[in-house]
Amino acid sequence: MRSHHVLSCLLGVAMLSACAPGPPSEWPFDTPAGADERWEFKSRPDLDPPIATMTGPGIAETGNGYFVVAPKDDWNDDEDIWAGGLILDDDGSPVWIDEGNTRKYGFRIQTYADEPVLTWWEGESSPPVANGEIVLMDNTYEEITRVSVGGDLEQGTTDLHEMTITDDDTMLLIAYVPTQTDLSDVGGPEDGWVFEDVVQEVDIASGEVLFQWRSLDGVPLTASKTGVAEDGGTEEEPFDYLHLNSVTVDDDGSLLLSARNTHAIYSLDRDTGDIQWVLGGEESDFDMDPDAVFGAQHDAHRQSDGTITMFDNRASEEIGDSRGLRLDLDMDAMTASVVTEYLPPEPRWSASQGNLQELESGDIVVGWGSQPYFSRYSNDGELLLEGTLPIESNYRAYYSEWEGEPTEPPTAVLDTSDESPTVFVSWNGATEVDSWRVRSGQDESDATEVAMVDRTGFETAIDVDEPAPHVEVEAIDAEGNVVGSAVASQ
Repeated sequence: MRSHHVLSCLLGVAMLSACAPGPPSEWPFDTPAGADERWEFKSRPDLDPPIATMTGPGIAETGNGYFVVAPKDDWNDDEDIWAGGLILDDDGSPVWIDEGNTRKYGFRIQTYADEPVLTWWEGESSPPVANGEIVLMDNTYEEITRVSVGGDLEQGTTDLHEMTITDDDTMLLIAYVPTQTDLSDVGGPEDGWVFEDVVQEVDIASGEVLFQWRSLDGVPLTASKTGVAEDGGTEEEPFDYLHLNSVTVDDDGSLLLSARNTHAIYSLDRDTGDIQWVLGGEESDFDMDPDAVFGAQHDAHRQSDGTITMFDNRASEEIGDSRGLRLDLDMDAMTASVVTEYLPPEPRWSASQGNLQELESGDIVVGWGSQPYFSRYSNDGELLLEGTLPIESNYRAYYSEWEGEPTEPPTAVLDTSDESPTVFVSWNGATEVDSWRVRSGQDESDATEVAMVDRTGFETAIDVDEPAPHVEVEAIDAEGNVVGSAVASQ
């Protein structure tokens, strides 16, 4: 049974690492209400993802796409946790459920070789360091390839924060590389260690590194808003001075880098490797209106109207609620001002993670990172729809069109335990099913239609009268074509 609660968790702690370094000694809020609320499907008892609750006036008019999320229970002591990728419709009903139950950071739909693909990071994470690779999966849910940093960097040391596919079928990647350097300017040892952030552009097909930039060549240690801890700056615990969390292509072909620990966004020339300008932080080239100041931000993008968008975590809860933020940059006067804020419906501060996506319609999707929400707004900031997951965090959230055509067939079960026999049928990942037809008979050649019903959510229950020994279910698309079938187990 679905839940209709709405979670509201206020977070009042010191700044956490951008990718959830693990639980503090005492997690500051109770396990979210309904954290044990999972879907239960008779046709797929092996799939039990968390139930998303959807609220808001825009439920029936948001579009024909799907929400793409990857919830994770990082700090749940219960071994029975769930983490993985989910594709959800506007009602919160699952369309595709990750069967692997593995954390999929940055899970989203992109385009590669002119075809839609699912991408995510997977690997080992010991924050702030994450070493792994990026997985690409096609719309049949089959893996295509894996991508990692290369060149002078060790394969499999790709960070989880970025995996943007460019129009040239390259991928933008980040790695955090322990590097020995003088930390005396920031109160650390002369023979100290730092995480140097390395950006690479890699050709997906060949793995060739087409571009590389190292942060110590362009961003000084003194730009960091994070101090060297007493036991930090060592080879065992390098100083995480920059903490890049997004790399995207600007409208002039340069790169926009978002750095959490300097509270700044950088314009990086792709030809020369030079920093062209800095927005925010200690070394901003722009005069910032007071309400335009951001901190610990994620996911910076240049939008088609020339504005810069981001998810502004705010550096601490005392500064204010986290928000989606759109800024106008006057490149002549070198000023930055707020165009639109995408504000939470009630007080909410996300200590880590988060993103902002602008859709072709102009609507905005905000993922709230360490808070269990994802939201859709009109372009001018009106909240249309909000999803709540009974989990502790969701790195990013997206909304995209998707046509899933799984190679695996549907799954059907005939339940005769009640007075009215019922067929339960589902097809994980299939988006083109409009209705289900049940055929019954002594065998396959004898089977005739006994029921025809519309698809209702991930699993559809179909009542049948006195089913014969052979019961099969056919998936029918909107044009009346049979696109899949399964014999019901009994």
